[in-house]
Amino acid sequence: MASQSTPTKEQTDKSTWQAKKKTYVPPVKKQPGEVPILYLHKGSQFHVFMDAISKAAMKEYGHSAKMFETNVKYVPSLPNKASFAFLTDPDDFKAAWTEAIKSYTKEMLNVDTQAPKLYSFIWQYLSVGSIEEIKQHKDFAKFSVEKDPVALWKAIVETYNH
Repeated sequence: MASQSTPTKEQTDKSTWQAKKKTYVPPVKKQPGEVPILYLHKGSQFHVFMDAISKAAMKEYGHSAKMFETNVKYVPSLPNKASFAFLTDPDDFKAAWTEAIKSYTKEMLNVDTQAPKLYSFIWQYLSVGSIEEIKQHKDFAKFSVEKDPVALWKAIVETYNH
């Protein structure tokens, strides 16, 4: 029963030391594919940001993310009837052509519906300073309403490559 009463000096010193003891927390390393926040200052390593965001967007948005390299909106290629010339049966040709047109239309709609998502994907990786600088862009009023990711990207590139 003596052990449950008052703690000994050794027990008190040990518990005080443990209370003061700080746990070591290693610095958080970026995971592969993680996009860094783009800060507005010299040495912001824009090229690292550009590479990381384009790869992450390609993974998430597919062909729509080609805009990071081309600076233009992705437009899928229109099917070509000559590609189906090997189909000699008119019914097979008509069915294959109809399916190709449906796929093309679906891809076009997909690109259009992904545009606002891609816009917000880019926006989330901008620092407060970067956002304030982008808001000063001459076309901001237009591309912010339209949620145009290509125009936003062009504004970012212009801002960081001045």
